[in-house]
Amino acid sequence: MAPLESLIHLRPYLYHLTAASNIPHIRKIREIHSAARLFELAHRQDLASVRRKNHKTITVEGEQVTIRDQAPLHPGNVTLGSNWSFGDLVAELNRFVFFWPGNAISPIGYGLRHFQRYRKEDICILCIPFLDLVSANPRCEPFVCRYNSGSPRCSGGKPSPRSAETFRSINRSKLRPGQVVEVAFTPSITLPMSCKVGTLDLKAWVQL
Repeated sequence: MAPLESLIHLRPYLYHLTAASNIPHIRKIREIHSAARLFELAHRQDLASVRRKNHKTITVEGEQVTIRDQAPLHPGNVTLGSNWSFGDLVAELNRFVFFWPGNAISPIGYGLRHFQRYRKEDICILCIPFLDLVSANPRCEPFVCRYNSGSPRCSGGKPSPRSAETFRSINRSKLRPGQVVEVAFTPSITLPMSCKVGTLDLKAWVQL
C-alpha cells in the first residue's frame, strides 16, 4: 500500500480549527488559505516571519479574517536547523494549512489537546474525509510531521528540533502512518462538498 493510502486507511478524517467568525468567508470561497497566503492577499507580508503572540485580524478582499496565535511557539523550546533563524521557522509554519488526522469520531490526542486550548473561545471545527480532500486537490501533495509543530516541548532537557526537514511530503517521508501527528498543505486547500463544520463537542455537524 502506498504511503498516502496507508495514512488514509489508518486516519480517514482530517480536522481543522478556526475562528467561528471565519466560517462565512470559508463557506463563500470554499478554501482555506495558509497564513502566508492571507498575508499576501492582505498586503501584509511584513507579518510573515513574526511570531503572533495573540490572534491577528486582517482584512482580506474586504473581509475580516482572524489568524490564530502562535503563543505556544516558544523559542527556548526549539533547536533550529542549520542556517535557520527563528523568523525562518515562523515563516515556514505560516506556509501551511494544518489538519489533525483522526477517525470519524475525533482527531488524535494531539488535536484534542489543541482544541481544548481554545475551549473558552468562539471556535468551529471542520471535519473532512481525508480521501475527499486529496481528490479535490490533485495538485496539492500532503505534507506530514511527527510533532505538534507549533507547540515545541523540551524532552529530557533537550529542545525539540525544527528545520527544513520538519515537514516532508508524504511520498518522501519515512514516518509510519501511526507516527504522523500533523497533515499540512500549501499554500491553500479547496474544501470538498463533504466538509462538515461543528463545535468543540465534535457531535453537532452540519454541511459547510
